Amino acid sequence: MPPSHPSDDDRVTEEAADWCLRLQAEEVSDADRAAFERWCRDDPRHAAEFDAMRELWGLSAGLRPRVTAPPAPARPVEAVRSPLVRPLVRAPKQRRWALAACVAAVLAVGWPVGWSFGVLPGTVDVFLGGDRHRVVGLPDGSTVDLNVRTTLFYAQFRDRRSVLMDHGEAYFAVAGDAARPFTVFTAAHRVRVTGTRFNVWANDGELAVTLAEGAVTVSAAAAAVGEEPLRLTPGQQGRFARDSRFGSVARVDPARVLSWREGKLVFDDITLAEAVPLLNPYLAQPLRLADRRVGAMRIGGVYDVADLDRVVASLPRVLPVTIAAKDGALLLSAR
Repeated sequence: MPPSHPSDDDRVTEEAADWCLRLQAEEVSDADRAAFERWCRDDPRHAAEFDAMRELWGLSAGLRPRVTAPPAPARPVEAVRSPLVRPLVRAPKQRRWALAACVAAVLAVGWPVGWSFGVLPGTVDVFLGGDRHRVVGLPDGSTVDLNVRTTLFYAQFRDRRSVLMDHGEAYFAVAGDAARPFTVFTAAHRVRVTGTRFNVWANDGELAVTLAEGAVTVSAAAAAVGEEPLRLTPGQQGRFARDSRFGSVARVDPARVLSWREGKLVFDDITLAEAVPLLNPYLAQPLRLADRRVGAMRIGGVYDVADLDRVVASLPRVLPVTIAAKDGALLLSAR
């Protein structure tokens, strides 16, 4: 019988798995990045398979997690839904199930080796977002205030500490450990510290980092080699617009930015375009802006987060706007 050879689909899957392994390193070389980009361009299947494999890799990395859920959540179904289980629902190809099982088996055997080389984390903690503010403790002694609907992944490696927070808001009080830098990864940026206190707000590729104490650097994930990151000092806020590698720094009052920890939102004469992303996590129905004209209108004041639905309903009485329900959202239009 002639020897069997892997199918072309299996080859693509194996290559995608290999790239997931190679890109696990904290610092990936320029040559690796260039080779990966070439591989993605060579065949449309490559990028799609890598995305699916990356989700499975997230599942594999959860082999030994400690999943921390909020006590007595107001909405249990949402509170206990961990993103670690989504890849199995979204992976369409049956062969990925077998591959996931193989990866899991290899990791279970090779975990101590991976830990010793700094490739795999010793622990993975998942703090699930809910509909209320809460404070959680990380295994390294750091504490995190999680704002509503914010989910945080924490991985503790031998030589570093990593947090993934794609969307939401959190205030970090990081335990100092110069030998293990602490990095917060969002969808398109990273914030690096050793020990400090700072606030991170992330929304669909936008980022705002406010420093209360210590020092942090903020950079885009796609920053070029040698490109200087933003360096913040206490009382400064670094902001990145969506799809921008270059940020801006402004002086702010950290107490105002952090007022959400006290159940308040402080708007200091900001535009509706700036206010809506801050309001939406608290609302029963999200707000949408009809156009730039309404987005340019300004709003100010101090608001109780428990009363924001009523505040939104009253907007037509204080601004020249109308509100209409549309596609599960509230559309805000200029009057």
